[in-house]
Amino acid sequence: MCDLSSERWDVAIVGAGMGGSALAYSLALSGFSVLIVEKGEAEVDKDASDAESFDPETRMLAGLWPHPVEATVDASNVRFFPALGCGPGGSTILYGGTLERFQRDDFSRADDRGNPTPSWPISYDDLTPFYRLAEECLKARGGRDPLQSDAEELQNTVSLNATDRHFFASLRSNGMNPYELRTAGDSDSRGGKMNAYDAFLDPAIRSGGVHLLARCVAKRIGAGPNEVTGLLCQQDGREFEVKATIYVLAAGALSTPVLMLGSASPLWPNGIANSSGLVGRNLMFHISDFIAVWPRRGGRVSSPAKSIGFRDFYWHQGEKLGQIQSTGLTAGRSNILQYLKERFDTGRLRLPRSLRPLLHIPAFLGSLFFGRATIFASIMEDRPYWENQVLPGSPAAGEIRFRYTSRDELKGRIARFRKLYRRAFSGHRMFLLSTGQNLNYGHACGTCRFGDNPESSVLNANNQAHDLANLFVVDGSFFPSSGGTNPSLTIAANALRVGQHIAQRLSRVDLNEDLDVARSAMPATVQ
Repeated sequence: MCDLSSERWDVAIVGAGMGGSALAYSLALSGFSVLIVEKGEAEVDKDASDAESFDPETRMLAGLWPHPVEATVDASNVRFFPALGCGPGGSTILYGGTLERFQRDDFSRADDRGNPTPSWPISYDDLTPFYRLAEECLKARGGRDPLQSDAEELQNTVSLNATDRHFFASLRSNGMNPYELRTAGDSDSRGGKMNAYDAFLDPAIRSGGVHLLARCVAKRIGAGPNEVTGLLCQQDGREFEVKATIYVLAAGALSTPVLMLGSASPLWPNGIANSSGLVGRNLMFHISDFIAVWPRRGGRVSSPAKSIGFRDFYWHQGEKLGQIQSTGLTAGRSNILQYLKERFDTGRLRLPRSLRPLLHIPAFLGSLFFGRATIFASIMEDRPYWENQVLPGSPAAGEIRFRYTSRDELKGRIARFRKLYRRAFSGHRMFLLSTGQNLNYGHACGTCRFGDNPESSVLNANNQAHDLANLFVVDGSFFPSSGGTNPSLTIAANALRVGQHIAQRLSRVDLNEDLDVARSAMPATVQ
């Protein structure tokens, strides 16, 4: 390992997921020295293991979060492995590759029913050029949502297969406005969808200015009254301090507040950058139903793709609900089994793990029942509440603990949304696979929200901590609201925006006009 004690970096980043990788890419365009501290392995072998392993080392080798999460959800204690990645690319190594922009009014429109939907300190137009850059790097493909008057066309489109054309036509006949879902393009380097590693991190590292320190845990952030002074890290049993001009946290909306809260000191008794008391608070997820839908009479399901979306109920009668999208999955035995295992792990009954192998029986029976059904998913907005929070833990041990309570307004919106999307699939036989409030734990956000008021936010509009001049956060923690669609593209676009701001601050020059020139000198994104 290099002796990092003698190194001083322009920027040190904790976490190599979507936010950290996109930020590193942006800074590489400007020629700054960047060190990324990553808990996971340097190279992820997705074929090394499936999610069944409970061994931390085996899970890390496969790019899976190695430790179980402990949570109290609606007063019930649960312990489960979250759908989070660990390693270069983070959770994007595991994701389905949906790359949807937030809607323009996600940034400003208030809920007409008086529910909390904080506005963003930036606008849709502020993110637009960075949305375009992120889409280009990720080879985004798909169609234009007809309900969005200012939606932009993508260069790449999706060719719907026979199954998807059947459902597309059926949704239209029911008065919906389906479109070709925007997804990441194919990655030739490792197969699957374009992800944060292929799109951002790999070309950034090959530029020469960005360095990845894998199997390295950020244990503690040292901070004076106005600035971060160092990052205490541990790799292979050795502790050392990383020194940088600017420090950026991108460990994820669950892990970033754990590190901040775990860095408490006499000067920062409630955790660093936490004078507002909001670090770890306002935890949000999305609520995702999974719906088995059978084709209309005469239709056939063979191999559906993740290629259909519609937002007809994104806003309904003054309140925000969300969108529906295809998953590319059929209701076959393996997919039903995976769903049952997730419900088993996150359920409230705390059944003995010895019963888990018996789930193969209902999975087999379910596959016989569902037959030719294809699976759609809803993504409904969650709202920020003070009592929903990430709790303090040990960053070194990888502990994640949180507390979440479902309010009555959430339960009401779920019930109304379910009635509406049943209308969308009128004429089809359908079966709701989800029950209750099905939280999407892979979409955590909001735990270090940004805003203009230091009393009601942790970060300012440039994602810099109000309390510490050289500390930034670029993962999903910064969201003041969760929106009703997938968060990945917005995280990437915002990290590119923040990267340009940091570059301007480090160089004290305007880099806007140099962006395209700098990109042309970068190693090409994997084609």
